Amino acid sequence: MTQAVLRCACEARNVLVPQELPGGLPVRACDACGGSALAMGDYRHWRDQAGAAAQAAIGLLVVEDHPAARPCPSCARLMQRVRVGATPDFRLDRCAACALLWLDRGEWDALRSAGLATSLEEILSERWQRDLQAQEVRTRRIAQLREKHGAECMEELARMREWLDTQPHRDELLALLRAGW
Repeated sequence: MTQAVLRCACEARNVLVPQELPGGLPVRACDACGGSALAMGDYRHWRDQAGAAAQAAIGLLVVEDHPAARPCPSCARLMQRVRVGATPDFRLDRCAACALLWLDRGEWDALRSAGLATSLEEILSERWQRDLQAQEVRTRRIAQLREKHGAECMEELARMREWLDTQPHRDELLALLRAGW
C-alpha cells in the first residue's frame, strides 16, 4: 500500500496504521472502529503466498457492516458497496480508482470462516454479483410458491422433478402429463 497518510471515515478520523489481519494479510487499520483498508495489490501478493492459513474455522462471528457508502480513505470518493453473499450476508466497500477495499470489523474473519478469503477478486466481479442476484430472485420465487401452494405440494413437485431429470424420455413424459394422459 502507498505510504500516504490514510484516515478512517469513522467519527474518530484516526490515521490508519499498518497491521496484519489473521492469516498474515497486511492492512492499514483504525484502532477506534476496527476497520481496515486493504490494498488489492497487497491482497494479490498475500493470496499467491497463502496456504491453509488463509481459511480458518472460527467460532461465533460478529460482523459490523457499515450501513452506508463510505468515503475512500485514500481519495475520499464514495466507495462502491458489494454484496458478499447470502451466507455470510454483508457488503464490502471498494474504491475502484484506488484499488482499495475497506473491511469493517469482523468481515475478514467472516470471509475466512466461509472459505472466501482467497476469493475476493471473484466476489468483486460482476459475474459473482449477477449470480448472487439471480439466486436471491430464485429464493424469493420459491418462497412465494410455497406460500401459494404449500410446502407439501412444492416438495412433491421437487421429488417429481428429480425423477423426471433421470428419465431418458423426459420431454415425452412431460408432454403426456400436459395432455392429461
